[in-house]
Amino acid sequence: MITDITKRKVALFIKDMYTKANIGNGGNATSPNATDLDVPILTTKQTTTNTESDDTTIDFAVSFSGSSLQGNTVREIAFFSDTMPTDTNFDELRTTTSYTPEGDDVMLARINFDAIGPVTSSDTLDFTFTMEVE
Repeated sequence: MITDITKRKVALFIKDMYTKANIGNGGNATSPNATDLDVPILTTKQTTTNTESDDTTIDFAVSFSGSSLQGNTVREIAFFSDTMPTDTNFDELRTTTSYTPEGDDVMLARINFDAIGPVTSSDTLDFTFTMEVE
């Protein structure tokens, strides 16, 4: 059992830590070992707007301009940390082989879906990803 207060703290950590998103056109199944999108479209990740639906539920919202995606078909989205924390409590995250070093993006989740597109320059793609800590 995880206590309610710990669930809340984990949710707040995730909300504050994972503030970037990117989209791609790779469409295969997701893997828990993945560290990036299969085929990223953008070289610069977009900033997300993260809000709380309740104490343990986080909504990640992000918009992508069609002008930066023109002609592409989108099949995947992923959410990333901006950078790893510098607090010494997170040394294990920075040094274990399952995580990337400080300063590199760490992927929270990758979601594949039915193709959207081809995208035109006048389109705007809005995504919302909801995550609950249980």
